[in-house]
Amino acid sequence: MAEHTHPFNPEMKECPYPRYDEWRDEGPMVWSPEVQGWLVTRYATARMILEDHETFSSTNSVFGGPDLSHPEFPSMINLDEPEHKRLRALVSKAFTPRTIDEAWEPRIREYAGELLSAAVARGDGLFDVARDIAYPLPVKIIAEIIGVPSERFQQFKLWSTEIAAGIGRVPEHGYGSPEEAIAAAERAMREREIALGQDEFEPAPEGSLSAYFFGQIYDRREHPRDDLITRLVQAEIEGRHLDDAELIAFLVLVLVAGNETTTNLINHAVRALAMYPEEQARLRADRSRMGAFLEEALRWESPIQGFYRRANRDVVVDGVSVTGGDALLVLYGAANHDPAKYECPADFDGDRFHEAGLRSREHLAFGAGIHHCLGANLARIEAGIAINGVLDRFAEITPVDGFETPWFDTPFFRGPQSYVVNVRYA
Repeated sequence: MAEHTHPFNPEMKECPYPRYDEWRDEGPMVWSPEVQGWLVTRYATARMILEDHETFSSTNSVFGGPDLSHPEFPSMINLDEPEHKRLRALVSKAFTPRTIDEAWEPRIREYAGELLSAAVARGDGLFDVARDIAYPLPVKIIAEIIGVPSERFQQFKLWSTEIAAGIGRVPEHGYGSPEEAIAAAERAMREREIALGQDEFEPAPEGSLSAYFFGQIYDRREHPRDDLITRLVQAEIEGRHLDDAELIAFLVLVLVAGNETTTNLINHAVRALAMYPEEQARLRADRSRMGAFLEEALRWESPIQGFYRRANRDVVVDGVSVTGGDALLVLYGAANHDPAKYECPADFDGDRFHEAGLRSREHLAFGAGIHHCLGANLARIEAGIAINGVLDRFAEITPVDGFETPWFDTPFFRGPQSYVVNVRYA
């Protein structure tokens, strides 16, 4: 294996898949001295680990990685059963298909329509999918679900992006603990507030994400509303309420996970439309293919590239001896490009799931097992509405010659800072 290469290093962002292939060819799992853990790149191995939560713990799955000394958010993403199940139950009702269909789909359509109308009104023949819809739409929706003003979506998106840039950070490249990640996000926010100016950006009077959420929590204790913050404040687990740290951690998780994944899915789906004109033509001719198209977009460019697990005991995995306590970095993006699972995985193939006659959930873009992404249904609905809207408003979407995609340096997440296409208006 190539030395001094960490899967989450900035240089991997432009195209990580050739390196994933090299590691996969070395064996079912490869020990990485840079990660101080096992790299899991094969689909079958990755799925087995994710589904066996008794053998492979989620403790330190996000921030800590191999370092158990890193403090973790008291959040369900880092917890094993039974604590995970209890916490997940508190928010699961907000993300059921019925709740999304009845409460949020009309709002998603409304927001998407407003954003696309603004892009069309600009009339310059260009569409920056990131700026024009992929960034604002998901964060506006998750803000409303949480119960904070969606008009402040710019502020929440900046907070979310900065936190996403900190979690899973390679130690030599910056902060690695949740406290350091949030502190860096807040510093960046203050710097951007000064740079952007009051007329372009309204900073939060509370001055920080943690302080903002603390204020919202305090408000809901005195003035309950019909929102997620109120439900979390009022919830009891085994006779006790969540404390402030747990509540803030919960809200940070929902904010970040609730929009970063969907943002990247929308970005990658439009990239596929521009890069593969035959796929664009087929989808325009038959919108019933949308579900399969989005599943392939998720597989082709997984919005989350991977998370850690930790072996609870000595175990043999595909002939490899793993010692109890070892970290395993399960690379979703690599598993979804495993040729043993998917033929010609580097190619975008809209027929891959369409021919199966269903929206396959076999890919690992949303993880698997008990930690399968709680907001997967919301992400699919938002992306479907967004992509249908793009196809309705633009008769043709083509790449911009010479455009080089700038990628965010976010360890776990894979997404472009900008992706501009040429458009012909419908």
